[in-house]
Amino acid sequence: MNKFKNTVRFFAATLMIFVLSGCGDMFDLDINKDPNNPSQAGSDLLLAQSQYSLASIIGGGVNDDLMGFMGIIGSSDNWNLGQTSYNGTWRSLYADVLKDLEGIIKANTGDTGSPQYLGIAQLLKAYVVSTMVDLFGDIPYTEALNGDSETPIVNPNFEDDAAIYAKMLSLVDEGIKGVTNARRPVAISGDLIYGGNTSRWEKFGLSLKLKLLMNTRLVNTNAKSQIEAVIASGKLISSTAEDFTFQYSKTVTPDNRHPWYQASYTAGTNGFTYILHQFMLESLEDADPRWPYYFRRIQGTVLDQTDPSQRNTSPCSQTPSCTYGYFPISNLVIKRLYENKNLKYDDKAKTFLAGLFGRDRADPAGVPLDGDFRLIPGVYPAGGYYDIATPAIPAANRATGGGIFPALTSVNVLYHQIEAILALGVAGDAKALFKKAIEDHIGKVVTFGRATDVNAVAPPITMVDGRVLDTKAYVDLWLSRYDNAANNNAKLNVVGKQLWFTSWGNGYELYNFFRRTGFPNTIQDPILAPRKFPVRLPYPQEELTLNPNAKSAKDVVYDRDRIFWDPN
Repeated sequence: MNKFKNTVRFFAATLMIFVLSGCGDMFDLDINKDPNNPSQAGSDLLLAQSQYSLASIIGGGVNDDLMGFMGIIGSSDNWNLGQTSYNGTWRSLYADVLKDLEGIIKANTGDTGSPQYLGIAQLLKAYVVSTMVDLFGDIPYTEALNGDSETPIVNPNFEDDAAIYAKMLSLVDEGIKGVTNARRPVAISGDLIYGGNTSRWEKFGLSLKLKLLMNTRLVNTNAKSQIEAVIASGKLISSTAEDFTFQYSKTVTPDNRHPWYQASYTAGTNGFTYILHQFMLESLEDADPRWPYYFRRIQGTVLDQTDPSQRNTSPCSQTPSCTYGYFPISNLVIKRLYENKNLKYDDKAKTFLAGLFGRDRADPAGVPLDGDFRLIPGVYPAGGYYDIATPAIPAANRATGGGIFPALTSVNVLYHQIEAILALGVAGDAKALFKKAIEDHIGKVVTFGRATDVNAVAPPITMVDGRVLDTKAYVDLWLSRYDNAANNNAKLNVVGKQLWFTSWGNGYELYNFFRRTGFPNTIQDPILAPRKFPVRLPYPQEELTLNPNAKSAKDVVYDRDRIFWDPN
């Protein structure tokens, strides 16, 4: 597991040492040294800070919105976005992450620099910039980050997204050459992801290349052969230890814990958005062993529907067109979870369902004071609590909060290979890889959860309502669905639905998969959606207002104008 331990404290302490050690003689100045181009000695500091900033941004609000677009949680689940939605994201990716990475690249380019630091920074830059293209399309690239250069560019031009992507593929190749270069090897410090392990950075680079090639497969006539070459390298991420994962720390002051933990476990009232009903119902209906790791119930009291106050707090009380409604009294839910499973719907079951308090997708009704009723994120990936028999509102700060953001994992790599086989005809056994992907992800969730919460139980798990969650039975169910799919497209739909369940905690890979394939196609539509599905994010108002070279971006409509690799 990649370590992201005590990031803020580490960086602050290291920075203080660096500053103090540089103050031996305040008058010993070298006017020929450019303070905006740090020496190699500062690369460790910039690397640590860039990774910390990246984790904070990538795992934050944008991730929640992407999961909302895909019907998993309530964040932007009605697709109604504004031009101010991503001002901070845009600004921070450029000013905090990319600026620091550019500092490392400048310091280590040339005969005196470290190829390893250079390669790591290039790979991270390729990841960040390609992610921005995936989200926004055309962005400032070549002219960006030059506001303090000898010839300042304060209003950078936007570049074609396809051209930038081609540059990122080349940058990945350069980064791989750097991290595998034995010339002038130095010990890499400040690496909070892989601890300076360059072989793992190489695997990340090749896995990132596979991801970018998969994204472009619909517009790249050479995609199949290029993807085959990457897979044939045999150097893709293939284990948890190699996963490109940000692990948040457990520190309270400053608070660097998982964003979901901060929303759910640190205040008197839960402030996390709604977990959507379809996601929680279907994962339980399939007896998914990840269920008690994903979620934590905090309420076990069934709301009295004869009491107007309690009735109005119940989900869907104001929206007759809901599909799922309030679980303890929903005929559809009771039928699917109990009658169809030959399970008794008794008082224990009612108490259990009372804790499955969420929301139908894009329910337009107002939000009541229901924070202390909602189902909240559990031990994976937020670092919260495993779901035990008795629901309870967690005491503030009692769980660790040391969760993870699984940015690009061995399971994602497997799903890319499965898609390549089914959609492009790349050689391989898609079913065997699908089986491994499900098993491996369950294993990751269980291993992380049991290491984080001592109450976590390995499958098979008997739930409070008598339901048994067993890994083999679950995998067999999905392999049966795969076998029964009529053709490769139908199989890809089955794969996409399992990726939906696997994407708890990371919306990026699922969002891209959906735009490439249109799958899964069985997600509940928003009850009320003022806009269409977002095929990209809207450009930030700050950029449109302050940059006169953003004229073309002003005409872009986020639910109409697709990015270059999405011709669907």
